[in-house]
Amino acid sequence: MFNSRLISLIRKEFIQILRDPRTLVLILVIPIMQLFLLGYAATTDVRNVSLVVYDQDRSPQSRQLLDAYQAADYFQIAYTVDSERALRELIDTGQARVAMIIPPDYSQRLQRESAAQVAFILDGTDPTVASTALSAAQLIGQQYATQILAERLERRGQVGAIQAPVEVRTQVWYNPDLVSAYFMIPGVIGMILFALTSILTATAVVRERERGTIEQLIVTPIRSWELVLGKILPYALLAFTLGVKYLPLFRTSKTASDSATAGLHKTS
Repeated sequence: MFNSRLISLIRKEFIQILRDPRTLVLILVIPIMQLFLLGYAATTDVRNVSLVVYDQDRSPQSRQLLDAYQAADYFQIAYTVDSERALRELIDTGQARVAMIIPPDYSQRLQRESAAQVAFILDGTDPTVASTALSAAQLIGQQYATQILAERLERRGQVGAIQAPVEVRTQVWYNPDLVSAYFMIPGVIGMILFALTSILTATAVVRERERGTIEQLIVTPIRSWELVLGKILPYALLAFTLGVKYLPLFRTSKTASDSATAGLHKTS
């Protein structure tokens, strides 16, 4: 009967899989390694960009500005230099991706309530990192400037004057932390399992030829499509089982955003 022939062939294939250590390694170990490499190592997230600081003011106001940038997980103060030459060397050698230059009159301008300018230099060799760092630097700077303006108006008793005529409140659904792994891993799982199923099925047919058992399959009362289906179904079932089993392992717990990041993605 058709059912008995197909079930016998599937049972035989499962027995061969369990007896072959190399096949077990391909099924159990390789997909996990590929998921980690493609899902987490090859990520598009821009976090903890190395920042070199040339603080010529060295005042409490300049340290507050640096704390505002360091509070967000976009930048990490990796170097503090005392000259523009040392800053340029760190950028040229790739040890730092962005640089900040605080002028010596930064705190004096803030105390006089005049415009204080800060230089922000980016390494544009990687446009993805540079564009994200540029947007984050501008947003953090605008947020910090708004905070300073609000403090000035509060001292004058004009708190209501800071109210903007238009306020845009953004809300991110399904992936509020904007982690690329949440988007990449499900697709990578499907891609890996699809390729793994086809490769292992082809390998199983070739293995029958190498072991000299292909002639035994030819003389058995099975049809060609039954042979192909009997070779595909075991690996398809294993792929489905592995997908259901290992997908919960890659669910990362959502962490609460810090105050600076929450300011970038303001929710209603």
